[in-house]
Amino acid sequence: MSLQILSDEDLNRIHEASLTVLEEYGIDFKNCQGAISILQNHGCVVRDGRVRFPKSLVKDALTQIPNRDSLFHFVPHLAFDEEISFKRGESHFGLIGNAYYIYDYEKGRSRDCRESDQEDKLLVMDSLCDMEFDCCNLFYHSERSGTGDARISGSEGTAVDYLRRWVQSRVGLDPAKLPAAHPRVTEEQKRLAFLGLAILEGSHERMQGILEKSDNAFSWCNPISPLQFHPDEARHIIDVARSAKRYRMVKISPEVMMGATGPVTIAGTLVQHNCEVLAGTVLAQLAQAGTPVMYGCVSAPMDLRNAEISQGNFETAMINAAAVQIADLYGMPSRISPGNTSDNKPCERAAVETAIGIYMGAASGGNFITTALLDSTLMVSYEHLVVVDELVRQVRSITKDLETDAESLAIETILANGHPSPDFLQSNHTLKLMNRDIYYSPFTGRIKESYQDWYERAHQRVTEILSRKRLEITGNPEIAERLRFVEARLKQNDKKWRNDGAGWWRFYIEDFCA
Repeated sequence: MSLQILSDEDLNRIHEASLTVLEEYGIDFKNCQGAISILQNHGCVVRDGRVRFPKSLVKDALTQIPNRDSLFHFVPHLAFDEEISFKRGESHFGLIGNAYYIYDYEKGRSRDCRESDQEDKLLVMDSLCDMEFDCCNLFYHSERSGTGDARISGSEGTAVDYLRRWVQSRVGLDPAKLPAAHPRVTEEQKRLAFLGLAILEGSHERMQGILEKSDNAFSWCNPISPLQFHPDEARHIIDVARSAKRYRMVKISPEVMMGATGPVTIAGTLVQHNCEVLAGTVLAQLAQAGTPVMYGCVSAPMDLRNAEISQGNFETAMINAAAVQIADLYGMPSRISPGNTSDNKPCERAAVETAIGIYMGAASGGNFITTALLDSTLMVSYEHLVVVDELVRQVRSITKDLETDAESLAIETILANGHPSPDFLQSNHTLKLMNRDIYYSPFTGRIKESYQDWYERAHQRVTEILSRKRLEITGNPEIAERLRFVEARLKQNDKKWRNDGAGWWRFYIEDFCA
């Protein structure tokens, strides 16, 4: 099922307008001499740090982008060695953002993020089947106030305690996920989580594969709207483009705020947004032809009544759906962010804004759909995450292609089970296909469970998930034995896992990984 916001004529107008803005006005790369030199050497006009791009240069750079069907993305906290493809129309859902607050459902109010929330969030995300990746930063109150330290410090006992909690809370989960590679998850936490996954998996070959695929190079670039790149991000684009790593990609996601840092019209916003993506794309291709680039979008309306961005607006979903079409025009994979509700609590409005957002994102064919945050991406609610995981399954069900083959048209079934004595309920055709075209869940339909408040049901699930932190490893002696092996090695040497380079992990798991 395909959602088209823009006609072919609309797409062409936006593309041509973008080329005009890039050529006549340009992009500010001030204080980034490396980027300016590359661009100037390829025919761009530079004055006072502002770079003007010839139309022919932009068009040529777009021909250097690799075929999206050949691209794969490995997110290190996905199930083992799974890869994500970027084929047109293939959608994947997850969490990306910077959250400062957690919503406490039992107390009915939000609070500042704490260090302990990181483990809870990862455990909830581990337990959700359709939220495939988690790159959400939690900004702790202690860090913002300068009183905290998220490092795992002290004796080996601290590391052993962290590892045991990680393993105990994930026994029986399928699959366990590694934490995301972002600043709020320290290298120490990632390494201990890797040991935990090795304990659960028990496979040397699998763990080697994960480490190899985790050796990647990404640039999460957010241009400074309007029409400016921070020097650090410009340099990072160049570094990633010139990296020899297998999994490398430049991800450019402008956040144009309509009426504040860009035009108030959707079409104007798309033009400026597109200029910022194209400028980064040209830089990447000139640094190294064939660099994979992801077309990102975090743009949204500014609520001009109070000068705050409103990610939950339905116009946000329109902008994101249009961004997918522009990305498809250029043959680029897309990262969009619809459905991050503007409400600051899990409620009816939050569910509606999220549902419409993720529907429009999936129906338009967005590849990376990042969603499920509250307060326009400032807040996490575990209950809302559970509801969104359910909504994603429902949206997948209604946006998949409709089957119209002979079996689906059901002519023989209609003839055999029609009047005067209809018997479709007992038909083999019904029994075979009842779960294909209709989605069944305790959240949907006309059964007793479906009438329960969705967030109450979600809170029950969250309570059950977080209770796993208090479970002992029982009924799985192999995992318990592997955990003892690793704990013994941590007590024997508490430095290698913190300080060593490649191969640091072998010392700790060689006892059981053949």
